[in-house]
Amino acid sequence: MNQNYQTRISPQICKVQTDRKLIAVYDQLKCAALTHYAQLHAKGEYKENDHKANSLIKVTIQDYSNGTGDKNVIAQFNLAPEQIQFILTRITAGFQEFEWSQSKIYGAPDAQGYSTAQQFSISRHTNDSSGRPMKSPWRIQIVNGKGVKVQNQKGGSYMKSGSFLSEKNAFIQLTDMDLYTLLKRTDSYITNWEACMAPSLIANGKQAYEKQQQDWQAQNQAQGQDQGYAQDGQYPEQNSYYSQNGQYPGQNPDYPQNEQYQGQSQDYAPNGQYQNPAPDYMQNNIQNNPYQNQAQGNAYAA
Repeated sequence: MNQNYQTRISPQICKVQTDRKLIAVYDQLKCAALTHYAQLHAKGEYKENDHKANSLIKVTIQDYSNGTGDKNVIAQFNLAPEQIQFILTRITAGFQEFEWSQSKIYGAPDAQGYSTAQQFSISRHTNDSSGRPMKSPWRIQIVNGKGVKVQNQKGGSYMKSGSFLSEKNAFIQLTDMDLYTLLKRTDSYITNWEACMAPSLIANGKQAYEKQQQDWQAQNQAQGQDQGYAQDGQYPEQNSYYSQNGQYPGQNPDYPQNEQYQGQSQDYAPNGQYQNPAPDYMQNNIQNNPYQNQAQGNAYAA
């Protein structure tokens, strides 16, 4: 059995063990979807087993001070990669006093209306309550239980105040070196995980993004060609309704330039006179008309 334990593959990144307690961190990192490739880490864009996929680091605390087996208390909490790195900076920056906590509630409510809830807290205090210097100034506590989930206006959820019921509670005291080792190894693993996963994710993501941009550009160009009006304000390939002289294209103008019907004999000469033959009474008396020669020409001088 010991051999099977030694050869069993485990996602455990690091652990720190004291006399009666143990804290360990586990790999639960997940790649972002291709649609969000630049994030690298999944942030709930897709689902796995009906649950939103998130890139996380699982932290567990075991308290076997009262015995093993059923008496062994194991509490767990999931932290985001950047939260691990944030806590690490508190050590490297030399903070003497520090406190940080977070709570979560998720899942469908049970028959009594309770959902799964978790609480995580970490603190550093130089002295204990009696004022004595502490050899292990860091205290990490995880509490697992249930609470009433309330939806906020933005679609998120939070735990109703005073509704939390504790089921498992475990804490551990660590030295600066213990916590630094735990967080530094975890941070190193996160960095190397990103370096391993990023090349293919980024390459495929950028390729898909460039193709998307090309498709959009082609679609916009196609839409530009299908616009209802061309630049001159007319439908494409449509002839103008009116030509320059205000008439329909291809239509013989009804009026010539002097506003008469085309093909009609002009009743008026350019000087405004009729061009028809002289009236009958003039034909009958033309020989006796003293202005005979003038009648044969223009009736009036220009």
